[in-house]
Amino acid sequence: MEVVGVLWEVASCLFSCGNVHAAYVYKLEKNLESLQRKWVNLQSIRKDLHRRIDDAEETGEMKRTEEVNGWLEKVQNLQKVMEEIQNQGSQETHNKCLSGCCPKNCVSSYKLGKRVMDMLKEVDGLLEKRFVDITCKVECLGEQEAFELFCEMVGEETLSSHQDIRKLAREMAKECKGLPLALVTVGRAMSGVKSVAAWSQAIHDLTRSYFIHKKLEEDVFHILKLSYDRLPNETHKSCFLYCALYPEDYEVEVKDLIDRWIGEGFLGKGRMKKSIYDMYEEGESIIEKLKLSRLLEGVEDYRNGTFRIKMHDVIRDMALWLARDEDGNKDKVVVEGEALGMSEMDFERLNDVERISIINAASGSWQVPSCPNLLTLCVKADNMSITDYSNLESMTKLKVLDLSGNYVVYILTEIKELMSFEYLNLSGAKFGNGLQIVLKNCKKLRVLLMENVDSIIISLEEIASLEQLKVFRLSYRSESTRAEEEKTLIEKLECLPKLEELCIQLTTTAGLRKLLESNKLRDCLRRFLLHSITSLDMASFLASLSKMKHLEWVELFGIENIMESSSIADIFHLCKLRHVQIRYCHSITHLTWLRYAPLLEYLRVFSCGSIEEVVKEAEDDRDNSNDIFPNLKTLHLSNLGKLNSIYKRALAFPSLKHIGVYHCPKLRKLPLNSNSAKDSLITIKGESEWWNNLEWDDVAVKDLLQSKFQSYDVTE
Repeated sequence: MEVVGVLWEVASCLFSCGNVHAAYVYKLEKNLESLQRKWVNLQSIRKDLHRRIDDAEETGEMKRTEEVNGWLEKVQNLQKVMEEIQNQGSQETHNKCLSGCCPKNCVSSYKLGKRVMDMLKEVDGLLEKRFVDITCKVECLGEQEAFELFCEMVGEETLSSHQDIRKLAREMAKECKGLPLALVTVGRAMSGVKSVAAWSQAIHDLTRSYFIHKKLEEDVFHILKLSYDRLPNETHKSCFLYCALYPEDYEVEVKDLIDRWIGEGFLGKGRMKKSIYDMYEEGESIIEKLKLSRLLEGVEDYRNGTFRIKMHDVIRDMALWLARDEDGNKDKVVVEGEALGMSEMDFERLNDVERISIINAASGSWQVPSCPNLLTLCVKADNMSITDYSNLESMTKLKVLDLSGNYVVYILTEIKELMSFEYLNLSGAKFGNGLQIVLKNCKKLRVLLMENVDSIIISLEEIASLEQLKVFRLSYRSESTRAEEEKTLIEKLECLPKLEELCIQLTTTAGLRKLLESNKLRDCLRRFLLHSITSLDMASFLASLSKMKHLEWVELFGIENIMESSSIADIFHLCKLRHVQIRYCHSITHLTWLRYAPLLEYLRVFSCGSIEEVVKEAEDDRDNSNDIFPNLKTLHLSNLGKLNSIYKRALAFPSLKHIGVYHCPKLRKLPLNSNSAKDSLITIKGESEWWNNLEWDDVAVKDLLQSKFQSYDVTE
């Protein structure tokens, strides 16, 4: 009977539960090896976490949360279970079972296998936890608080040793930018330093981003690096380190940063092929993760409708330190003023350079150095010109070239071998002698940006040769484009096999008609600028916009004759539209079609002399007015002589942050009540006389909003 019972138990364990349960036995050895390997990794993380959090708590920079305590407790609770598995796993029951021995041993192997599998799931779950919110960054201190903390670390004896040291201490505290961890570390390092010259030198060193004080490296970077180490993957880490290419306190536009990430090839990796729009979403997700990890700070310029990020100076120093292999290779990344001294580098050092970035460097001219392993070259400094590009021809690995805003005296006409370029930004660049760029050999070019340039600066014939081009943006300062040239441009773009994003300015009716006839280009349009054409049938135009599934930005400028729809009941589908500017369009009378742009965030209407209402009221609006402008953050209305209404009744405006009204004398009411933009509104800006003459259904609302009003006294 005992044998029957054992056999029954074996059968129940192995067969009635199917192949998954049988795998507990047959994969036991492999699973046990995997578990032991992962357990060692988990213990290493636990020790590292204990050490870093304890060090950080001492300085007040970070503190434990319930989440980290819960994680550490789970690891501790599994310790005993793991010890039992290791002891049991050292026995030979599994091998005996596989060799056809006693069924009891098979049961033992089954039980051990199930336990190992369950433990593996627990350990995998703990290893996957990245601790984005485990460390809570203490808010940066104000100037006086920071100085007091710094002085406490330095000590009164040192501060009193010379009459100038307290003044120098205040200056050094400012360089720590209010970051408690830096204040404590640098303050302790200066304790006992009583030489005025030594203090002056230390301040000089701190202001140089490429200088890393050893104490700062040991005590600050290794603690801050915890957030970096816990980023989800190498893509997030590469994107974070890339932000160090921008100067201290520099606010980087999110869209520009993601463009560069795409050009570098950071985004869109993996088995599944991703569209350019998938990559933008991936980039935005990474930025949010970096902000949650306290590695980036968000900066929203609600008045201009742009989103930017910046790095705390100490975080940037850490990022540079990491990008340079923890200072093992200081020439790997060259930024700002360091680049001006590159002419003194020998061949071996130039060979190490992978990225050069000059954005806020001093004025002057610069020659591109010969760096055979260079991947990225960015020269955006407005007051700096490049006098010699000839070395670019030998840089066969160069992927990203950003010359936006630069004065380009002579350009790449002599360079034939630009095979490796994947990103080229010439936006805002000024070109001498009307030269055009030769791009026929840029077979890998994926992103070409030429916004706010003087004219089309590449041959139209060459555009068709850019077979890998995914992103093309073109707008220009002048309006001299000929109709035939613009039509040809559209035809060439239509032939590009991989084009996915198009941002373009059109100035002719022929060019507009050709674009709207192209289903392919309509699907690619992300930003559409229509400047100075003779006439526009608004109903037909909006119907075409409704078919543009990626359209985010529309700008109408100087259109002489706009034929509006006779009915405001026409429904359009502008589901992605976020940014609208309408300027010098004097025949347009209303913008009721914007009610069908639910994601609209920024609206600017300037010098449109016939506009009387922004959005006209429809018959069913009493029930649907909350659907109007649900995401609008910024509203600018300027020089609108006939404007008398934004909307007839109060709107919820749940996202509105800024209203600017300038030179709109007939606008006597705002569509606001006590609940409008209740938790979001930051400022209302306009002339004092206009504000004082506004009519209010409830005077209490004016009193409520008075604190948000800012007088506007300068002509916009």
